[in-house]
Amino acid sequence: MDANLKTHYTAAELAALRLTGLPASERGVRKAAERENWPSRPRARGKGREYIPPATVLAELRDRSLQTCASRLALPLPHPPAGTAPDTRTQQLKADARRGVLQALDILMQRTGYPLKRAAAALLVLAHAPDASPQLVAMLRLARDERGRPSPDGLPSLRSVLRFAEYQRAGNLAPKRRQRDMYIPDWAPAFLVHYQRPEKPTVEHAYRQFCADRTPAGQNQPSIWQVRRFLAKVGQVSREHGRLGAHELKSLKPFIRRGFAHLQPGDIYSADGHTFDAEVQHPLHGRPFRPEITTVIDIATRRVVGWSVDLAESAHAVLDALRNASLAHGIPAVFYVDNGSGYCNALMKDEATGLMARLGIEMLHSLPYNSQARGVIERLHRTLWVPAAKNLPGYLGRDMDREARLAHFRHSRRALRTPGRTTALPLLGWPQFLAYCAGQVADYNRRPHSSLGKCTDPHTGRRRHQSPDERWASHEANGFTAHRIDDDEVRPLFRPQLLRTVRRGELELFGNRYFNAALEEFHGEQLPVGYDIHDPATVWVHDDDGRFICTASLNANLRDYLPQSVVERARERRADGRERRLQARLDEVRAERHGRPAILAVADECLPRPCAPDPLLPPGPVATLPAGWQVPATPAARWAEWQRQAGLDPAALPDDKARRWHDTYQATAEFRTYQRRHA
Repeated sequence: MDANLKTHYTAAELAALRLTGLPASERGVRKAAERENWPSRPRARGKGREYIPPATVLAELRDRSLQTCASRLALPLPHPPAGTAPDTRTQQLKADARRGVLQALDILMQRTGYPLKRAAAALLVLAHAPDASPQLVAMLRLARDERGRPSPDGLPSLRSVLRFAEYQRAGNLAPKRRQRDMYIPDWAPAFLVHYQRPEKPTVEHAYRQFCADRTPAGQNQPSIWQVRRFLAKVGQVSREHGRLGAHELKSLKPFIRRGFAHLQPGDIYSADGHTFDAEVQHPLHGRPFRPEITTVIDIATRRVVGWSVDLAESAHAVLDALRNASLAHGIPAVFYVDNGSGYCNALMKDEATGLMARLGIEMLHSLPYNSQARGVIERLHRTLWVPAAKNLPGYLGRDMDREARLAHFRHSRRALRTPGRTTALPLLGWPQFLAYCAGQVADYNRRPHSSLGKCTDPHTGRRRHQSPDERWASHEANGFTAHRIDDDEVRPLFRPQLLRTVRRGELELFGNRYFNAALEEFHGEQLPVGYDIHDPATVWVHDDDGRFICTASLNANLRDYLPQSVVERARERRADGRERRLQARLDEVRAERHGRPAILAVADECLPRPCAPDPLLPPGPVATLPAGWQVPATPAARWAEWQRQAGLDPAALPDDKARRWHDTYQATAEFRTYQRRHA
C-alpha cells in the first residue's frame, strides 16, 4: 500500500487534497513551499516543479491511502448497526437472499479470479442457463427488489447485483420499507366530533353530518375514501374513544394477569353473589322465583369452599356462606370481594362488632366496575351455575330463545291465575333445589380445572389438569394445615353483633326487649350484643373487650305479639304491607260497585247512654228484650262493645253469636274508621 504513495507532488495536487495545515489554493501551496524551503524538482512532463511535503503531510497522506484500500477489499459481512434490523418478515427474507448471492459471488471470484463486475455478469449467465441450479435461481429471484423495473424472468439485473455489494458495505442488505404516512389532516378533529359519539354512528352517517357542518362549502372537503384511510391509520382504542364507555373501553386496553402459584390454600377467599338463571319454587308460597346464590372460592386451588342460597343478596347470605367455608376449610387471611351491599355494611366491617375484625380477616374490595380484577369468581358463575341452570326446566337465561322464554313465562303465570285447575309446573321445590346445588358444587370440585397444574390420571394413565380437590389434597400432602375451628367456636364467632344501650337491665333489639339482672351495673352503656338470625329467644352480651357478660332472655310481658326471629319478622312486615295495600284496593273496588262512601258518618257519642222513657208517650208495660246477646244498634255502641270484649278472655264471651261477631267486626270498614279516629 505504501508503494502506491508518491514522493513528489505538484502544488495543484496538494491543494486538491485539502490537507491539514496546507493552503487550499495552488498559489498558496507554492508560497508555503518557497517560505519553508521544501525540496523540489522539475516535473517530468510539462512545466512547473514537484515538491516533497513535510513529514506530517506525508503521514496524513499515508492514512488516507490505507482507508481507501480497505474500502476496496471484499471484507466479511458486517453486523447491521443497532436499530437497523429488518422490520418485517419480507425484509428479513430478502436480506438473507442477498447475503447468499454475495457469498456466491465471493466463491466465483476466488475460483476464477474475476473482478466483482465480471463475476456478477458470469453469475447471471449461469442463472439463465437451462441447467441452472434451482437454488441459485430462487435466491436471485427472492433477492430482487420488486419496486424496480419489471423483469421477464424475475431475475435481477447486473446493476442490481452490484448494488447488493454497495448495500453490504453500508451494513443494510434489507430493502427499505416505506414508512406509513401518519400525518393528521386539519379536518380530522372536526370529523371525529361527529364519529366518536355514544350513538356509534357509521362512517357514512358521520361523514354526512360532517359535510353538512363544513362552512363554507368546498373548504378543504375530504372524500369518504380519505376519511376511511385516515380511520385505518388510527389505533382501535383511540378510534373507539367516545363511542365506548369507560367500562367497555377498558376491555380493549392492556391488563395485568395475576398469578397464584405462590399462594397457599386459605390465603385468599373470594365471594360473589349470582342470580340463578332458572326459576324454582319459593320456599314460603311456592311461586316461581330466581334465588340468589352466594359462592366462596379459594383462589389457590379454585375450590368452592362455601356457598349459600337466599331469597336475595344480603349480609346474612354472605355470613352463612363464609360460615360454611370457615367451618369446612378454615378461616382465610384475605377476603376479596366487590363493593356490594352484602359486604359493605356494619355487620361485616365494623371495627368493634364486625365479623372481619372478630375473625382477624382482612377484607379487600375491588375497584368499582372492575370485574376483571375478580376474574376467578366471575368465571366460576359461567362454569358452575350457568350450566347448572340450563339443566333445569325453568331456565330463563339471556342466551335462551326469546319466544321459548316468553312461552314458559306465560305458562307459569297462567298456572298461578288458575289454582283450581291441574296445571303442573315443572319447577324444583326448595329442598330439591338445595340438594341439586350441593351436587353441582361437589361435581365442580371433582372436575379437572384448566388453570391448575397437570397430573397423571390414576385410571387412564394420561396427563390431565388437576381438579380443585386434588390440588387441595396436594397442598395437604406437602404439609399444609388449614386454620380450622370447631362448631363451638363457630357459633359465637359468626353471631352478628350490634351495639345496644342498656336501660335498667334491659336492651332492645329488632323490636324485642331482653332482660338480665346482671346488666344492672351497665346502665347507660353501649355493649356489643350477639344474636342468632334464626332464634330470637336469647341474645349474648359482651363488654368492650369482648368478654362474655351474660345471656339476656326475651321479656314477653312488654309486647302483645309473639317473639319473632329476624328473618320471620322481616317476612311478616313484608306480608302485612302487601295485605294492607291489597285490602285498600279491594275496599275501593267494593265502594265503587255499591256506591257507598269511603268513610261512614258516625254519631257524636262515644259511649252508649241508658234509654229514658219518652215523656210524651203514656206509660205502658216495658217491652220484653230478646233472649241472649244482641248486636248493638248504633256504630258507636258496636265500637264500645268490641272494646269491652277485647279485654275479655274468648271463653268469657256470652255465646257463640258474640264470638262470631267479635271476629267478623274487625274486617268491616266501620271498625277501621273508629280505629283510625282513636289511634
